[in-house]
Amino acid sequence: MDVKKIKLHLAIRSLNIGGAERQFITLVKNIDKNRFDITVSSMYGGVQEELIKTLENVRYYNLNKKGRYDIVEFYTKYKKLLKEISPDVIYSFKEEMNVFSFLCKSKHTKIIWGFRASNMDLKKYAKASQILFWLQKFFSSNVDMIISNSNASIEYHKNNGYLMNKAIVIPNGIDTDKFKRNELHREEFRKKYNLKSTDIAVGIVARIDFMKGYLIFSQVAKNILDKYQNIYFFSIGSGDKNLKNECQNILEKNPRFIWLGHQTNVEEIYSALDISSSPSSFGEGFSNSIAEAMSCNLPCVVTEVGDSALIVGKYGVLTKADNVKDFQNGLEWLIKSSYEDSSTKYRQRIVENFSIATMVANTQQAIVEVINEK
Repeated sequence: MDVKKIKLHLAIRSLNIGGAERQFITLVKNIDKNRFDITVSSMYGGVQEELIKTLENVRYYNLNKKGRYDIVEFYTKYKKLLKEISPDVIYSFKEEMNVFSFLCKSKHTKIIWGFRASNMDLKKYAKASQILFWLQKFFSSNVDMIISNSNASIEYHKNNGYLMNKAIVIPNGIDTDKFKRNELHREEFRKKYNLKSTDIAVGIVARIDFMKGYLIFSQVAKNILDKYQNIYFFSIGSGDKNLKNECQNILEKNPRFIWLGHQTNVEEIYSALDISSSPSSFGEGFSNSIAEAMSCNLPCVVTEVGDSALIVGKYGVLTKADNVKDFQNGLEWLIKSSYEDSSTKYRQRIVENFSIATMVANTQQAIVEVINEK
């Protein structure tokens, strides 16, 4: 006899490039379609929308929200969709979709919120972000479960008055088949940028945003570029143009700091780097870029933000956040060390602790537990 599938609706703000979006798509692709009847919606669509449309046994809806202030019309549209598909449970990602999913769901539908960030400095963001933060706090006691990708995120929200007694941690899952060292990609990239075998390429893979520590990183890069002639820096990610201009002014447009912008082949670029860095100042929960870099055999220098220390374990260099001197000391120590001797151990840590299979299995178990709750 066929077992009735759980009707699961997965919802997210957009399907553009980002860590949360990548994890969302990974979950949609890998969740057991024999156990779950999957529908997916996004507020705004995005560059990865076509990928979702190609997945078998997944029905996708772009809700075409018209902007931040499209509230009443969007509410009506989303509520109508949820009534039509009548999910047993909604698992939503990101603040805006969390709030709307809670408000638009029917009484019988269970709701799970996905939290990704920690230690946010909301003063640096628009008023709308502060309102969404408060609304989530107000409704947090009424959701059936909160899944966070980091311990730091749970502590942060708890300290800010959220009810987190139903919160659990499920770390991100990394595609270790995709993110692995490839010598051909390394050779092609380094040839393109005229890097010699003795040159050291340091990368930051992150959107250009205050929370990612770009100003600190730029000052550290300037100091190191002035000191060493065989060091190159690469920024992979797009974002705030004004912030990028500030960084360029600090760097004095040094040609050995190269802005690559948005890239779709990040795994190939990791293979070309020698060191990866995560200078985040705040807001980080579970950093995909750290885990992906380590999966590609790269050593990482990171700040004490979110669960970065947990990800690197004893195989990374941990530094204070918002501290130029400390981050520079950590990066210089790594530059001078025999970091290549431990390259296989960086990858091994990710394979053993942060696999996609583990993330998906734990998520499925959490959803079933919510459904079975009386």
